[in-house]
Amino acid sequence: MANNDSILTLTKINKTNTYKQMKTIKNSIVILLILVLTSCSSDDNGNTPPVVLPVATLSSISPISGPKTTIVTINGNNFGEDISTVQVFFNDKEGTVQSVSNNQIRAIVPARAFTGQVTLSVNGTTLTGPEFTYTITEVNVSTIAGSTQGYVDGTGTVAQFNNPTGITVDTDGNLYVVDIQNHKIRKITAQGVVSTLAGNTQGNANGTGSMAQFNFPTDITIDTEGNLYVADTWNHAIRKITPQGVVSTIAGSTPGFADGTGSMAQFNFPYGLVTNTLGNIFVADSGNDKIRKITPQGVVSTIAGSTAGYADGTGGMAQFNFPTGIAIDKNDTLYIVERGNNKVRKITPQGVVSTLAGNTSGFADGNGTAAQFNSPTSIIIDTAGVIYVADAGNDKIRKITPQGVVTTLVGSTSGFADGTAVSAQFDSPFDVTIDTDNHLYVSDSRNHKIRKITQE
Repeated sequence: MANNDSILTLTKINKTNTYKQMKTIKNSIVILLILVLTSCSSDDNGNTPPVVLPVATLSSISPISGPKTTIVTINGNNFGEDISTVQVFFNDKEGTVQSVSNNQIRAIVPARAFTGQVTLSVNGTTLTGPEFTYTITEVNVSTIAGSTQGYVDGTGTVAQFNNPTGITVDTDGNLYVVDIQNHKIRKITAQGVVSTLAGNTQGNANGTGSMAQFNFPTDITIDTEGNLYVADTWNHAIRKITPQGVVSTIAGSTPGFADGTGSMAQFNFPYGLVTNTLGNIFVADSGNDKIRKITPQGVVSTIAGSTAGYADGTGGMAQFNFPTGIAIDKNDTLYIVERGNNKVRKITPQGVVSTLAGNTSGFADGNGTAAQFNSPTSIIIDTAGVIYVADAGNDKIRKITPQGVVTTLVGSTSGFADGTAVSAQFDSPFDVTIDTDNHLYVSDSRNHKIRKITQE
């Protein structure tokens, strides 16, 4: 009986040990599976990798032109459905996303987007679409400074000018105005505060601020460093004004024609100026009927023009008749307005001169040479290649597309009136410039005012 009890006890002990061993093996298998699964879902550092979303793609956009508030449908794939992860930009100006599905986005074109590429940001991925052609539906003119003829610094209409001519703008929105009959360079802040930057009585003197003198200066331009350059017309020289207001002469001396360096060069009533990104200055040398170039070292050369007349051609084979305004595009192509020929000319970087628009003196919208101007004085070009011309004799601001189609942007009969495109009035607008927000500014010469044109 004792032996049977011992055998029974040993059997129970063996069963218990076997159960414990099996449980230990089972637990080990479970732990091993957990480790395997964990290692499969982690990187080498033990971090769980993020979920990779499918990459978004863009296939089409419709429509590809229209005014502000146009609803544009953008088709593609893998956009998701979270509207907070999607942004749509028209020419770098953000539109309003109306709805998002996995393969379609609907967005509203913002005001003042202007023509440019459509870009998307979807879950951090940037997609580039086609160009959207912005249609301008509203044009309005306002007065930002000036009142009656005279000379007074001050804010807005408290200030006075005396036949303002050249005008340019810096990246901060400050305007610089050539006040020709006051022989001064004036500054207008973005808040409309007018002050005198440089100049005093009529004369010819370098110096700082009011110590400097000009003699009927006409035009002004600005470089990438904030230096201003002035066509000091009756001194037959090109002057420089640093951001600190220090005035110096970089080229020109007595009236005449001569290429050379600094004061060895000669100009004859220079009018229009423009700079490029390399620091070169291009001059419409009106009295010599030529287009000149000044390097950063002050070396003056002639790039186009000969005797007074009208002829397309290369370099000295071309002829101009009293060129006054000059502008440059992103490809370093120059655009010239001629008061004498009533035309807009084009000069390639290789010096080839052609006619972009204009014919005989008059007023007509149209394509290329079908259009007419009346004593145009200045020109500016925007980043999209659209050209604006101060058509002084017609008291209007004209617009030329890159294809050469001329229309009237604003202006009617001679006079003074703020308002819409058809109701606004100018009196011999001399110069026009454009800021980074595509606002245009006009020196309304005989109204002794500075005007602003807003397009939407």
